[in-house]
Amino acid sequence: MKKYIITIVTLFAIILLSIGGYFLYSNAKTKESSSTTTLQAKSMSEINYLSTEIIEMMNGLNNISFSNFEIQNKTIEAESSGNETASENSIDTSVMQFDNILTSDNNDINWKDLKGRVENMYSTWTTVLIDLTTLNVNRDNLLKYNSLLDDIVLEMEKEDKKQTLIKLADLYQLLAQYVNDVSQDSTVKSIFATKSNVLYAYAMVGNEDWNKVREYVSTAKQEFSNNLTNPVENMANFDSMNKAYILLNELAEDSNREEEKIFYINYRSLIQELETMTA
Repeated sequence: MKKYIITIVTLFAIILLSIGGYFLYSNAKTKESSSTTTLQAKSMSEINYLSTEIIEMMNGLNNISFSNFEIQNKTIEAESSGNETASENSIDTSVMQFDNILTSDNNDINWKDLKGRVENMYSTWTTVLIDLTTLNVNRDNLLKYNSLLDDIVLEMEKEDKKQTLIKLADLYQLLAQYVNDVSQDSTVKSIFATKSNVLYAYAMVGNEDWNKVREYVSTAKQEFSNNLTNPVENMANFDSMNKAYILLNELAEDSNREEEKIFYINYRSLIQELETMTA
């Protein structure tokens, strides 16, 4: 009888230990999953920041802005009464001016600003690299980032607009590849791939290679079309999808016309719309 009781107690202890072990393991896996999800969200936020930086630098190479206006500070000199100094007689004021593509000078590039921004990307990348490495993003692709940054700096030092555009587009393509490894959202992956092709098309306009422009726009359309069959969570996203697809078709028409300024106008609207969809 005593032996029987010992056996029952032993079996009961084993069951309790098994249940306890299961819950401990389950809890650990839940925490690990939660930690991974948090890191994925953080990494996507970092990638979106880099996305904005690259696009703004590429836009800056043609003085393209998402704003239709810019504020300029001006000093107006008033007539002197005789005893007043020039500084006493001056008035600082701000003037709102149209900032549009048709009247902008594509060759008046603020290289100083662009060089400062690309230099800042080195320090930003250190943090991003640690997070992406933790998420097991393809190591070879991660190593390419710094190498491409070096190439961009060299092209900016030479103030070579055409090659700088291409190298920045190469850098953006890397972001799209990181998103494939980090994000679980097929729509987000597709939008980044679409943006990458649109940016390559934009870079090729500066190189006057319209065959390549048409090729990249066509690939962007094919990539983006995959989203049109996916379920959309809300009407705002549905409207954005339709608007972006219309703009992609207009960009295709622009590439056939081979008119640079018209292409840039629709490019600006399209890339801005795509950016809001992944922000």
